[in-house]
Amino acid sequence: MNMPQFFQDMIKANKVKVDPSKDRTWLDERRKKMDAGWAEDYYTAKAEKERQSWLNDSLWSGNQPLQFTFENWVPAMQENDKQARNVGNQAWVMADRVIKGEQFNILMNGEPGTGKTSLALAIAWKAWQEAEINFLFISTMELVSMFSQRFDDKEVAWQLDSLQKRAKNAPILILDDFGTEGGMKNENGYYKPVRKDMQEWLYQVANARYDQITNSHKGVTIVTTNNTSGELIQMYNPKLISRVITKRRPNVLNFDGLDDMRG
Repeated sequence: MNMPQFFQDMIKANKVKVDPSKDRTWLDERRKKMDAGWAEDYYTAKAEKERQSWLNDSLWSGNQPLQFTFENWVPAMQENDKQARNVGNQAWVMADRVIKGEQFNILMNGEPGTGKTSLALAIAWKAWQEAEINFLFISTMELVSMFSQRFDDKEVAWQLDSLQKRAKNAPILILDDFGTEGGMKNENGYYKPVRKDMQEWLYQVANARYDQITNSHKGVTIVTTNNTSGELIQMYNPKLISRVITKRRPNVLNFDGLDDMRG
């Protein structure tokens, strides 16, 4: 009878007190349990390693990783707690849609500090916790800073290429503070266009995440912005805006009426 070496070692060490020739069923069952436990541990470790790689590759504001869950969303902190509750509930429903496998774009717009980034992260973390759907976070302010450095630092240029590949294939992509990189309005009340190389970079990402044949999205793209769609078109090519900014009401979260909680 051929017995696995590790069982032979266990028997010799008196860790398994059994005669395999008399109780082969017991031995097979124990082996199955050990194999199942090893497989579960391996899968869990692999999933955690994969999740960590997406977090490490993310472009965080100030290089500070963020985590926010629905448990952290407290409507009572807002004067308009009804609106805060409604926004939180809508975000929860969107998260469930993501978990069920829907692929669509989400727009979160409103004044600064009202919780757009927080609920974008809450959706992403819920999707990870319940379905192990990974996400990539990109601060567009940090992104424009990298484009300013790319010609003087070859490593930054390489990082931009690597980040773009990840962004094209991210199960969930968060573009945070989209439009802030356009700066302030000029004296005529208009925003200046965002630099062309960054526009082209983002367009390639957006185009890769959109199937023109089926008119459908690949993955989930969440955009948080302080700007209106009209203002974003002043900054960006309309072809890019049409690929990332959804107009479908069930996919839009409006934070108007909520207070700036940063102050």
